[in-house]
Amino acid sequence: MAKNVEYEELSTASISDKRNIVISEYSKGGYTLGQQVVVEEGSKKINMFVKNSIQIENIEGLYNLRDALNVAISKIEKK
Repeated sequence: MAKNVEYEELSTASISDKRNIVISEYSKGGYTLGQQVVVEEGSKKINMFVKNSIQIENIEGLYNLRDALNVAISKIEKK
């Protein structure tokens, strides 16, 4: 029988009123960058993940993602 796939949430960042980016460690190795939609039903909030997350193979990939974000932010701030 195949082992269940598990994700351990490492961090979450809000990218709009109703959307988050979630970085998780993948039980079969590597990391995922997923998009989470927050749906409000009355006083309850439901978090749903959008299909097709970005797969990041290793910690070097996370460093590269961080560096790319820092470069983009720096360029935007200089405008």
